[in-house]
Amino acid sequence: MEDLKIKSIHPLSLPRAEKGESTPAAPGSDFKKILGNSIQEVNKLQTQANEEVQGMVLGKTDIHTAMIAMEKSGISFRLMIAVRNKMIAAYEEVMRMQV
Repeated sequence: MEDLKIKSIHPLSLPRAEKGESTPAAPGSDFKKILGNSIQEVNKLQTQANEEVQGMVLGKTDIHTAMIAMEKSGISFRLMIAVRNKMIAAYEEVMRMQV
């Protein structure tokens, strides 16, 4: 059951500037890194699910392991799509604002 642990999600923490110093990185770069890492993680889970299914077909793994990998992959993909839809909705809302 250790495979099913939920990883903790850390909120974005922007670096604080000391007196007279500027921030070392733009806030958008943190978001870009987090988004890129999330997409890579979803891709990794889908690849693992494919490998588990192939292993099941060849008789190397049992059906339970393959089904768990497929569900983890499916849930993470649906979450990624939901985040994408929220980002698009937020972008469209900003574009509708009157300046």
